[in-house]
Amino acid sequence: MEMDTQVTVHDAMTSSVITVDPKTSVAQAAAIMSQKGIGSLIIKSNSEPEGLITESDIITKVVSRDIQASQITVDEVMTENLITIDPGSDLNEAARTMAKNKIRRLPVVNSGILVGILTSTDVMAVSPELTELLVENARMENRIDYSDNEKSVPGTCELCGNYLEYLEEVDGKYVCEECKEELEGE
Repeated sequence: MEMDTQVTVHDAMTSSVITVDPKTSVAQAAAIMSQKGIGSLIIKSNSEPEGLITESDIITKVVSRDIQASQITVDEVMTENLITIDPGSDLNEAARTMAKNKIRRLPVVNSGILVGILTSTDVMAVSPELTELLVENARMENRIDYSDNEKSVPGTCELCGNYLEYLEEVDGKYVCEECKEELEGE
């Protein structure tokens, strides 16, 4: 008999998140990332994350504009309005959220408190079958999307189990076009 075990975000996330205050200089943030061997920092002054700064942010928003990193703070260049996820959420949902929003990091928040971070690397380490979803997302970032529906994402249909390039969310489930028609026909 096969057991259906759900892998949650909590199972895959990194709970020791490195955070910095919003008034930390970009130079200090870059030094911390370098020392810790990480590619991003969560910005927070209380318990809830206010933003995220990545190596890419530093290159595109500071270095490429010839701004002195010691003269600018992380809150001036951080990504705000973060997409977060609950630690009890299904890992498939997290992977879809990352793919749909073209992001590689999800702060994990429980009742307004930062409890971890989930990266695409964490997802692949715990659930290798989701690798295809994340790899396909990376490929799609470099491709023009000809689909009519902006809300479509690649993945496995939750009803028939087939992997397809385009799934749509219907009643909280990601389904293929055929299953969508069946659901709408009910």
